[in-house]
Amino acid sequence: MTSKATTLGQFIAELMLNHQYTNRSLATAAGVSESAVRNLLKVGTDEKTKDPDARTLSLVAKALDVDALRLFRLAGYIPPMPVSHSVRADYLATVFDELPKEKQDAVMGILEAMADKPKHKSAIQQMRDDPFNPIAGIDVSLPNLARLIANHLIVQYELTEPVEASVIDPEAQFLQYKWKDFPPSTQERIKALIQHKLSLEYDPTMVDPKWRK
Repeated sequence: MTSKATTLGQFIAELMLNHQYTNRSLATAAGVSESAVRNLLKVGTDEKTKDPDARTLSLVAKALDVDALRLFRLAGYIPPMPVSHSVRADYLATVFDELPKEKQDAVMGILEAMADKPKHKSAIQQMRDDPFNPIAGIDVSLPNLARLIANHLIVQYELTEPVEASVIDPEAQFLQYKWKDFPPSTQERIKALIQHKLSLEYDPTMVDPKWRK
């Protein structure tokens, strides 16, 4: 679906129109309350609107037959699709990935020598020391990155219950990184963030009573 909507509420309104849903019929199809639907329709236009929880977004996305990622992006769970710095940067990255390991190391050696900031030099050195570790030198424990990974996993694997954070598939991926590649301490931090989001952001009063367990 091609849409010019710039807010979550506008996008959902468009989808409802296409599917001929009213607030009530969408609420019934998704298993949420009408107040939850009304709240979603105001997201992006009313500053006082409650942020939608992960469960509601997933249920409504399924009812509207739309990729939940689109709703989560518009809701601010995950950032917009990344925009490359330049065509040249994308091309050079592609060339780098196609080089054999010894030539990649030579390129990184030059970058390490030219880097002005100590933290960049240190990160590149770690990458060179451990070339087969995809996250060597990358500080995945940074709060912003940890939150981004937590949000991505919630959306990508449709996590809805806090307990699901403890059984993440080792092969689950974030960009080119697999869950099993993250250090145990980082995994625990991300799991805690997922559990927090799925337990505190979910408001059971926003779900239709007949769908509650």
